[in-house]
Amino acid sequence: MDTLSATGRAALDRVAHAFTEHYGGEPALGARGHGRINIIGEHLDYNLGYVLPGAIDKSIYFLARPNGTRTIRLQALDIGRSGQIDLDRIERSDALWVDYLAGICRQFTDLGHELPGLDIAFGGDLPVGSGMSSSAALECGMATLLNHLTGAGLSGPDIARLAKKSSNTFLNIPCGIMDQFASMMGQDSSVILLDCRSLDYETVPVAMGEYEWLLLNSNVSHELGDSAYAERVRECAQGVEILQRKYPEVKSLRDATPALVEELRSAMPVNVYRRCHYVTEEVLRTQRAVLALRAGDHATMGELLLQTHAGLRDDYAVSCPEVDWLVDRAAADARVAGAASWAAASAGARSTWSTARR
Repeated sequence: MDTLSATGRAALDRVAHAFTEHYGGEPALGARGHGRINIIGEHLDYNLGYVLPGAIDKSIYFLARPNGTRTIRLQALDIGRSGQIDLDRIERSDALWVDYLAGICRQFTDLGHELPGLDIAFGGDLPVGSGMSSSAALECGMATLLNHLTGAGLSGPDIARLAKKSSNTFLNIPCGIMDQFASMMGQDSSVILLDCRSLDYETVPVAMGEYEWLLLNSNVSHELGDSAYAERVRECAQGVEILQRKYPEVKSLRDATPALVEELRSAMPVNVYRRCHYVTEEVLRTQRAVLALRAGDHATMGELLLQTHAGLRDDYAVSCPEVDWLVDRAAADARVAGAASWAAASAGARSTWSTARR
């Protein structure tokens, strides 16, 4: 994923120009944080299941230079804001975008690395709040920059784990590792079959013969920190607790089945049942999707996408009217094999996948 698209090159040039204009002189080093998509396996990462994400060629680009102070000065070009991080007192601020970066700094200092003051400008061609994980791109781009700067020698999976820990502990966002892992480990023309429990992974090609993948942005924005995301995490955990009373071997919903959920349905609050029903069905869909991708079976893949969207809409309650409309319109076209949405929080799904004949 190192090749720049035309929009990526233009974005990088814009960041370089802004750096020179604002700070004077040239940057000394740079890094890139990729956006990501997820084919199927929505909300399975924090349930320790398998997911099928991949990096995309839309990214956030960081350019930096040491400034000889104990402050990291920040220019966020895509939102037209500036901020700073005091390296002697790395704390939460009133700006979430600054906190994503400050959390990464905290992780490096906790590992014993001394960070110098920096002047940083960043921006890109990744739409903010589009469901393509601009927050993970922020974290991973900053972590890659600091990894180079400090000589920490962290691997891609190491950086993904560090970025997840930052979200969980510094920002108190109970996310899984999918977004960060996909941002760091994506490869061209493939998605990653990632086991979110062990972090074992393998690549799966996404070529579908005469069909191609289309990504549509509904322009409905969100913040991953929305309270409803944490609520979904809590509901899933509550479902696991109920299942464990009879089946102690169920450590996460990844270990359960739709049959077990149905068996204990009467013991679950309605919303907990619905979340558990969706997750256990999605585990099976993801397994079938891997087989369909490897076989180039667009018909099955399309049907699985439609089932996933129905589950996200009806059982997980994370869709929105705009995306429902997009999926319905896509599914009504005979050239489209299937479509689905994905969303990181419940404020509404942002983007829609469909696979359509060329």
